Amino acid sequence: MKITICACSSRTFIDRAEVAKVAVAAQKAGMEVTLVSDLCELCENKSEEIHNIAATTIVACHPRAVKSLMAFAGEDDVKSLSIRGRSAEDVLKELGVQPVDVSAEDSEAWMAQMETMPKRLGDDAWFPTLDKDVCAECGKCLEFCPFGVYEMVDERIRVVHPHNCKNNCPACARTCPASAIIFPKYDRSPINGGESVQESAIKLDSKELYAKTLREKLASRKIRLIRE
Repeated sequence: MKITICACSSRTFIDRAEVAKVAVAAQKAGMEVTLVSDLCELCENKSEEIHNIAATTIVACHPRAVKSLMAFAGEDDVKSLSIRGRSAEDVLKELGVQPVDVSAEDSEAWMAQMETMPKRLGDDAWFPTLDKDVCAECGKCLEFCPFGVYEMVDERIRVVHPHNCKNNCPACARTCPASAIIFPKYDRSPINGGESVQESAIKLDSKELYAKTLREKLASRKIRLIRE
């Protein structure tokens, strides 16, 4: 069995110590373990690695988020389980692996590998993915987004320009009536693909949100022009 674990190196919601425990125990159980720095980045760039990753069991964020993320990269048939906010023991149980005592020496190589991974704070891969099982193709996200992230392709909404998205902004997800927009790196459910409802149900003025994000975009462009 092969597993791929995302360390999400630029964020802090995945516990590296728990990742190391899973990696050690899985490897001792005879599994082939691969650690990646940022699954979102690989999917954003539609890396050639994605096809190989899709053939493994992915240990990363919430399964709904991983499913939509991998679908964006062209892989619709994936198996995943979450390590986000969960213990290594829970993950290993789902993998069918007995937990083992993990010494500092056992986990040292995995911890060192994660330590050397790039940390793009505030500039890491951040973009929306779509849960097509619930998306109504209403086009509200397309109408709202001032950054040109979405396009209508063959009468279906698509995330076509993920690099245009503003880092840490989930505003379009709050305008979606079907809650179909997922930001895997957001801190609260259901926007991050989790099943629980942590995000407050706020009545949003989409016109005001649009105006605010447009002002921020223009300010960012002005700063960039000044620097150039």
